[in-house]
Formats: sequence, C-alpha cells, structure tokens
Amino acid sequence: MSLFSRRRIFWIGCLVSLIAPCEAQVNIERLRPEVSTGTTGLIQLDLTLRSGNVDLIEITPAAAIGFSQGAMRWTLLASGDLGWEDGERFANEALAHIRLNRRLRPRLGIEAYGQANYDKARRLDTRYLVGAGFRFCVSGDGVESWFGSSLMAESERHEVLPADFHAADTDDLRWSSYLSVRASISETAGLTGTVYVQPVVSAFDDYRVLADISIDTRITGKLSLSVSAAVRRDSDPVGGVAETDSRLSTGLGMNW
Repeated sequence: MSLFSRRRIFWIGCLVSLIAPCEAQVNIERLRPEVSTGTTGLIQLDLTLRSGNVDLIEITPAAAIGFSQGAMRWTLLASGDLGWEDGERFANEALAHIRLNRRLRPRLGIEAYGQANYDKARRLDTRYLVGAGFRFCVSGDGVESWFGSSLMAESERHEVLPADFHAADTDDLRWSSYLSVRASISETAGLTGTVYVQPVVSAFDDYRVLADISIDTRITGKLSLSVSAAVRRDSDPVGGVAETDSRLSTGLGMNW
C-alpha cells in the first residue's frame, strides 16, 4: 500500500468516526501523521436532508491538522453539528481536541491530550477532560493495529430533568483503552475499525463503550467518499437519554 493511500485511509477513518456521536475520548489515534516530518490535514463534511413530517437540513463539518517533527507529533481537531429545522437554525454539538504523542521506540509511544465539547442531544452542557497514557503498534502486510491505554480525568455538566436522580455535575477518573485496526481493501478503498472501553476507575459498572467501523473510497487524488457505522453505550446516562444508540453516516473528505 502506498504512503498516500495509507495516509488517506488514516485521516478519513478518524474523522468519519468523529462525526459519529463523540465519547469522552475520540478516535484521535487514527490522526497520527504517517510522515516523519511535516504537516498533514483533512476537511470532512456530512450532509443530511429530510422532508415530509419535518423539513431538516443538517451539516456536520470536521477539520483536523497534524504536525510531526522527529519523535514528536501534535494533533488538533475540531468538529461540530449545524442544522436548520423548519427554517430554525440549531447547533447540537461541538468538540475541540489537542493531543501530543512522543515516540519512545519504533512501535511504542506515550501521549497526553485535552478536550472540550458539548452535546445537546445527550443533555451534556459541557465536558472538559485531560489524560495521559501509552500506545503500542503491531503492523503487517497492508494492516496496522494500535492498542492504547490511559488514565483520563473528566468533568461534566448535565441538563437533568426534575425527577432525575443523576447528578447534574460529575467529576470522574476513567481508565480508557482502545484497539484500532486499519486495513487496505483495494488500491482505492480502505477499512478502519475501533473499539473504546472507558470504565470509571472507582466503579467499573459505570462504563462507556464506543465501537465504529468505516470504509472510504478514493474518488480523486485528494477527495474520498466515506461510509461509517457507530454504536455507543453509556451504562449511566442522564434521564431521557438512551443507554445505547447508533448512527450510520456518509460524507466527503479532502486531505492534503
């Protein structure tokens, strides 16, 4: 698989997964630049149109940039959700993430990250988090696998219903682990899959799981079409929010 194809699969896969409902830690691992030095980036856009009982236009943009120099890699990412329902504009969610990776050995590295986001559909007014941990890579012919584990401190503020027993403000320390696999399907198509598990350190029955899979196909040299599916489970959501939800999305991405 060529360097360009590997980079393209890497960026598209990550940003498609971010457009799915965002968990406490998004799939930033797949934003790791594929070059030893320099800058890479991508812009991703999803569009949803509905008519009939409700007239809805929903746009989901995301943008990412990565800078790599020697053993150090910086990643910056932002995503959001804008829409118009029956002529009224709304913004349901937004996210900003920064991450620093340092390579210790060819297949072993450490990282630190921070994030801020909100998600009105899940009654999440604000979330702030910081974390640090390690990651390990196993690669083969056309396939790369990454395993990572970190401790993550998060602070959340929720919009709770009057009869809801869930706390409006929560501060937790979570153990976040993930497995991410990227594979080449053909010269123009790639597959990316990731699973995150994030229990609270002091109460393992309070956990979050996020699983997503995406396929992207190159249309031109820098433009790709992507299709993704994601499933998320939160064992302790606020009232009025389902424990499990899923999402299927399509989008276009342009990388440089």
